[in-house]
Amino acid sequence: MTNVRVRDFLILIGHTWMCLDCRSKLLENPEATLVGHKLSEFERECLLNLTDSSFRTMMDLEAATGLTAEEVSLAIDHPRSRLRHLGTRVRG
Repeated sequence: MTNVRVRDFLILIGHTWMCLDCRSKLLENPEATLVGHKLSEFERECLLNLTDSSFRTMMDLEAATGLTAEEVSLAIDHPRSRLRHLGTRVRG
Protein backbone atom coordinates (compact mmCIF):
# COMPACT_ATOMS: atom_id res chain seq x y z
CA MET A 1 0.00 0.00 0.00
CA THR A 2 1.39 3.41 -0.94
CA ASN A 3 1.36 6.31 1.45
CA VAL A 4 -0.41 9.09 -0.44
CA ARG A 5 0.02 12.57 1.00
CA VAL A 6 -3.28 14.39 1.43
CA ARG A 7 -3.15 17.88 -0.04
CA ASP A 8 -2.87 20.72 2.46
CA PHE A 9 -5.93 22.25 0.79
CA LEU A 10 -8.07 19.30 1.88
CA ILE A 11 -6.70 19.41 5.42
CA LEU A 12 -7.42 23.15 5.64
CA ILE A 13 -10.97 22.67 4.37
CA GLY A 14 -11.63 19.73 6.71
CA HIS A 15 -10.22 21.49 9.75
CA THR A 16 -11.99 24.81 9.17
CA TRP A 17 -15.28 22.97 8.72
CA MET A 18 -14.92 21.56 12.26
CA CYS A 19 -13.01 24.27 14.13
CA LEU A 20 -14.80 27.61 14.41
CA ASP A 21 -11.75 29.37 15.88
CA CYS A 22 -9.55 28.38 12.94
CA ARG A 23 -12.33 29.21 10.49
CA SER A 24 -12.50 32.70 11.99
CA LYS A 25 -8.71 33.05 11.67
CA LEU A 26 -8.85 31.98 8.04
CA LEU A 27 -11.70 34.34 7.18
CA GLU A 28 -10.27 37.32 9.09
CA ASN A 29 -6.64 37.03 7.97
CA PRO A 30 -6.30 34.44 5.22
CA GLU A 31 -2.84 35.44 3.97
CA ALA A 32 -1.25 35.00 7.40
CA THR A 33 -3.17 31.80 8.09
CA LEU A 34 -2.03 30.17 4.84
CA VAL A 35 1.69 30.76 5.39
CA GLY A 36 3.62 27.50 5.22
CA HIS A 37 0.91 25.46 3.51
CA LYS A 38 1.60 23.89 0.12
CA LEU A 39 -1.16 25.21 -2.12
CA SER A 40 -1.64 25.67 -5.84
CA GLU A 41 -2.67 29.12 -7.07
CA PHE A 42 -6.20 27.79 -7.62
CA GLU A 43 -6.38 26.41 -4.07
CA ARG A 44 -4.99 29.65 -2.60
CA GLU A 45 -7.55 31.72 -4.52
CA CYS A 46 -10.38 29.45 -3.32
CA LEU A 47 -9.28 29.85 0.29
CA LEU A 48 -8.87 33.62 -0.04
CA ASN A 49 -12.41 33.90 -1.40
CA LEU A 50 -14.17 31.86 1.30
CA THR A 51 -16.82 33.59 3.41
CA ASP A 52 -19.01 32.61 6.34
CA SER A 53 -21.68 31.56 3.87
CA SER A 54 -19.22 29.12 2.26
CA PHE A 55 -19.54 27.04 5.44
CA ARG A 56 -23.35 27.05 5.83
CA THR A 57 -23.69 23.56 4.37
CA MET A 58 -21.40 20.97 2.84
CA MET A 59 -22.97 21.77 -0.53
CA ASP A 60 -22.00 25.43 -0.10
CA LEU A 61 -18.47 24.36 0.78
CA GLU A 62 -18.30 22.12 -2.29
CA ALA A 63 -19.43 25.01 -4.50
CA ALA A 64 -16.94 27.44 -2.94
CA THR A 65 -13.96 25.08 -3.23
CA GLY A 66 -14.68 23.09 -6.37
CA LEU A 67 -14.41 19.87 -4.39
CA THR A 68 -16.78 16.95 -4.77
CA ALA A 69 -19.00 15.76 -1.93
CA GLU A 70 -16.70 12.76 -1.51
CA GLU A 71 -13.59 14.97 -1.30
CA VAL A 72 -15.18 17.25 1.30
CA SER A 73 -16.27 14.25 3.38
CA LEU A 74 -12.80 12.70 3.17
CA ALA A 75 -11.21 16.02 4.15
CA ILE A 76 -13.46 16.38 7.19
CA ASP A 77 -12.93 12.77 8.27
CA HIS A 78 -9.16 12.73 7.72
CA PRO A 79 -7.16 12.40 11.00
CA ARG A 80 -4.83 15.27 10.04
CA SER A 81 -7.84 17.60 9.89
CA ARG A 82 -8.11 17.22 13.67
CA LEU A 83 -4.40 17.19 14.41
CA ARG A 84 -3.28 20.82 14.44
CA HIS A 85 -4.90 24.24 14.61
CA LEU A 86 -4.11 26.77 11.90
CA GLY A 87 -1.35 29.27 12.54
CA THR A 88 0.12 27.33 15.46
CA ARG A 89 2.35 24.39 16.07
CA VAL A 90 0.05 23.18 18.86
CA ARG A 91 -1.59 19.85 18.22
CA GLY A 92 -5.23 19.01 18.80
